[in-house]
Amino acid sequence: MIGESPSRIEPESFRPQLSSFIDISHELVLLSEKTDWSYFEKAFGTLYSGKGKPALPIHFMVSCLMLKHLYNLSDETLAKTWVRDPYMQYFCGRAFFEHRFPCDPSGVTCKTLCFVNYSFI
Repeated sequence: MIGESPSRIEPESFRPQLSSFIDISHELVLLSEKTDWSYFEKAFGTLYSGKGKPALPIHFMVSCLMLKHLYNLSDETLAKTWVRDPYMQYFCGRAFFEHRFPCDPSGVTCKTLCFVNYSFI
């Protein structure tokens, strides 16, 4: 089952949106805006079942793989850096700053191995 990305439009009372305090000219913000995330959604959406526990959003998984390659990060380093970096969180489709990585860092590798085989990036 495909997981859904949190909306960047839905306001919350006590948490400011990432877009309200990040520099919109940062390289990851620009890359995020130029990336056709729907392409990845279509390409990998067919690999998901309609049953079972919802998976992590495709946008999140693809963007984590891209960050790992862009910055030469291990799974654990990605998770630690992601928690401190609002630009990485924005790039991964998050609307609000999060204090915890959304999954076990080792799960990013297992789920993204199929992405490498497709050579979309």
